[in-house]
Amino acid sequence: MTVTVEEMVAEGWPEADQIAHWENNNKGLQLHRFSGLRFQLTPQSLHQWWPLQDLHEFCLKICAIYATAIVRVDRELSMYLWDKWFRPGVTPCRFENFFARFIGSYEPESPKTIPEFLDAHRQICSQVMLRQGILTTQDKPLQPLRHDLGSRVDDRFENHENYRLEALFHALFIVMDVEPTITAAHQRTRSERLQDVKEALAATPVLLVRTGEYHDLRTGPVDFSPIETMSEKVDEDGHVRRSALGDAVDFILELHKQNTEFL
Repeated sequence: MTVTVEEMVAEGWPEADQIAHWENNNKGLQLHRFSGLRFQLTPQSLHQWWPLQDLHEFCLKICAIYATAIVRVDRELSMYLWDKWFRPGVTPCRFENFFARFIGSYEPESPKTIPEFLDAHRQICSQVMLRQGILTTQDKPLQPLRHDLGSRVDDRFENHENYRLEALFHALFIVMDVEPTITAAHQRTRSERLQDVKEALAATPVLLVRTGEYHDLRTGPVDFSPIETMSEKVDEDGHVRRSALGDAVDFILELHKQNTEFL
């Protein structure tokens, strides 16, 4: 059940319990969203006025992951990313923070090339930037997420000003264009199989793309030199590199850490 900050304070919740509550809620929310992929990248979806809920799902994410390959282990992928990103009591979780926004690009008219993804990514960032911190008559309070919330609306409406696009989200993104190769091993335990899947995900080849939008990064332009030995250059300009997903995630997390250390 959703609990507001005011209710926590009124009921005397210790700060550590408040944080743990937000962390657990956010984990469940992010795992559910990955397994229930709702946003499909198409020309129509890019030009729509997104409901506030869809808009917020781009906010407070370090990067975007666009998928042209079918990811049949989407829940395991979200768990893998959560484990890489999350540190109890340290990682912000109050307003749906997460490592990435996972976006399907599966329709025939969906982006498939790097120039198409760059254009779509800029359109996404543009709409979020235009609307963040501002509510219009088209933005209606969201419906309760659960029936036991009574008349209370989702507090994302009243907390809209807290939903912002991360600076690093502008600067780079991942494209999953290769389906993860998962080897079935029925004789292994559930935890062993899950570990096998996570290792397969970490080894999956992806494209790491820098956009050229660096003006809000406190560390300056994205420098691929730390990942050069673990990746291959794809384009002549060096703005796209092929690497394993695990290496790409580690690179982005380190870059995010460097930027937040400047705050």
